[in-house]
Amino acid sequence: MRTNHHSTAFAGDSIQPQRIFLVEDSELLRDSLIDMLDHADEGRRVIGTADTEAAAVEGIADVQPDVAIIDINLREGSGIGVLAKLRELDSAPPVRIVYTSHSDGGTQRACRELGATHVIRKGADPHELIDAIAGTDDDVN
Repeated sequence: MRTNHHSTAFAGDSIQPQRIFLVEDSELLRDSLIDMLDHADEGRRVIGTADTEAAAVEGIADVQPDVAIIDINLREGSGIGVLAKLRELDSAPPVRIVYTSHSDGGTQRACRELGATHVIRKGADPHELIDAIAGTDDDVN
């Protein structure tokens, strides 16, 4: 698990960026998502990452992000397990985005039942993920 406990305000502003915790087992995809998402000047800051269920739950509980982006398939455990355990946390992030290659209706229903606010396919336009973080999406996926 990697964490970054500092936040940077927008230039000339006192508004803090949205704090994002990223749960993804693919190092290549994780690094790509960090490059895309970690922009305090645009209102987003990646403050931690994990590639297993246990590290994700521990990290999210520790840094208390505003947003958790969660893959279903992890190195150990699953994103479904992460969602289930987040339901038990008082400090669970208000926005829980499942970012997955599984796009069947059963997976989407299971994720929603466990508290996912969004389910976005990995092949979707990256702006759908950014819009979901910003709260400007229509949650069509």
